[in-house]
Amino acid sequence: MVDVVDRENEIPAKFQIFGEKDEESEILEMSIRGRGNSSWTAMPKKSYKIEFAAKKKLLGMPQNKDWALIANYADKTLMKNYLMYNAARELNSFYSPRCEFVELYLNRDFLGTYLLVETIKSGKNRVDFSKSTDAYIVEVDAKLRQGEQYFVSDVLNDEGKVFKIHEPHNASDLLITQLSNHIREFETYLIGIEANADNQLGDWIDVDDMIKYMWIQEFTKNPDANFYTSVFFCWEKNDVIKMGPVWDFDLAFGGHYNESASLPFDWRSAGYWYEYMLKDCEFVNQRKRFWDENKLYFESIVDSVDVVYDMLKESADNNFRRWNVLESTENKFHPKSYHSYRDAVDDLKVWIKERLAWIDANL
Repeated sequence: MVDVVDRENEIPAKFQIFGEKDEESEILEMSIRGRGNSSWTAMPKKSYKIEFAAKKKLLGMPQNKDWALIANYADKTLMKNYLMYNAARELNSFYSPRCEFVELYLNRDFLGTYLLVETIKSGKNRVDFSKSTDAYIVEVDAKLRQGEQYFVSDVLNDEGKVFKIHEPHNASDLLITQLSNHIREFETYLIGIEANADNQLGDWIDVDDMIKYMWIQEFTKNPDANFYTSVFFCWEKNDVIKMGPVWDFDLAFGGHYNESASLPFDWRSAGYWYEYMLKDCEFVNQRKRFWDENKLYFESIVDSVDVVYDMLKESADNNFRRWNVLESTENKFHPKSYHSYRDAVDDLKVWIKERLAWIDANL
């Protein structure tokens, strides 16, 4: 196979899963290309999008053609995405990507520990829409690339917010206009929200899913989540907006190069749509009620960190022999230096405990 050098060209390849002692799958036909934004352009360990010729079950996950191999280069614990995709699923979000850890070899070159994850798309075992053609998967994304379909809404700010349309693919002008009009109408409604009143948010958005989504982002203090990039929502005509799936936590949990974005203090989910919804008294009450009812679950994630560490420690040792970055801060996405993988994981646990304490004191 030739080298994967860009995110546009799909390269024919073969794929096989090996267990501890022997192969665990047949040789499968697929294509591969690069994926990601800053993870592709600014990090030496690359992520990839793979597509099989036919639907395949992988590592116990439901069959599909499309998968992603996430490098998690910025995350020295290697586990932040895994923790939160599973957390969203355990909190019964309407969809959260399934994922499993793998060690990746590409062209016989060992590339380290990766997360094999379901891509965000419609389907029976992914975002399960009805068979309506008026169904959308949308991402708020400030990092558009050439050829992507999008629209811009300037209802809530003069600069405008970019909404990238993932599905339907190659949407007609009519479908794009329908979605754009709906989002503009929703944002016009948000402007008119009356403070300290019940504004019937549920007529526009699935409030339960919105609150779950908001708390997952807030708990992790995900720097992208404040409607910058990787903020997904789904909408079908004549239905409410559903927030999610959650995506992309490699810079969360204190891992951002901007110190203010990394400290375990202050609110993160406070701008754009959040700013208006937080004026609604019923939304605020439900938001607090959800935290009170699920606080023990968020606290249990500290224990999950140790479980995942035990699962990953041998693979992590292999990864950091391949990518000798634990002590390095040379890459801007590596703001912290650690003497060992255990130190990185312990730092994550400390950050989570401090975050939990701050939320409790300030909610």
